[in-house]
Amino acid sequence: MTTRGLAALALVALLGLRGTADEPRLPDATAFDRLVIDTLRDVHNRGADLYNESKDFVGTYRVYQGALATVRPLIGHRPAAQKLIDAGLEAADKEASADRKAFLLHETIEAVRKNLKAATAAPKKSPEPTTKKPEEPKKTETPAKQPDETKKVEPPAKKPEEPKKPALPVAPAPRAVKPKH
Repeated sequence: MTTRGLAALALVALLGLRGTADEPRLPDATAFDRLVIDTLRDVHNRGADLYNESKDFVGTYRVYQGALATVRPLIGHRPAAQKLIDAGLEAADKEASADRKAFLLHETIEAVRKNLKAATAAPKKSPEPTTKKPEEPKKTETPAKQPDETKKVEPPAKKPEEPKKPALPVAPAPRAVKPKH
């Protein structure tokens, strides 16, 4: 096969694939937020282990910093959460000690998770109600009752109360007696 033949075949294959490929779709925003919340929880727990058990404050800071920097562009549909990340990273950069930096980013992760949870828990707007006015029930005229036609309702007669029987004492159950040998 010639070079032109290979080029033509490649072009046809490329154009054929291009026409059948679907556009990438993002997952449902609520499901995606839930995934980010869970991921930040896992990152937080790993960082907490580094901080509390190993006393690796620099490592904790870097784990939190990397997670927040990675998550930030993924939550573009939540600008309030992005602002929390920006403010937290900026505040941590201004601190001198690594343990304080790590703690500030810990608080930032918790604030972002709380923000995302609130956003996903917010009730969805229901569709607009229709403007069609409900039909009113048809009015039917009922003839007015004459006073002599009304019946008196008497309360039901009370049954005479039965006398209460005194409770009988319950005898203890007989014990099985073993024969003596």
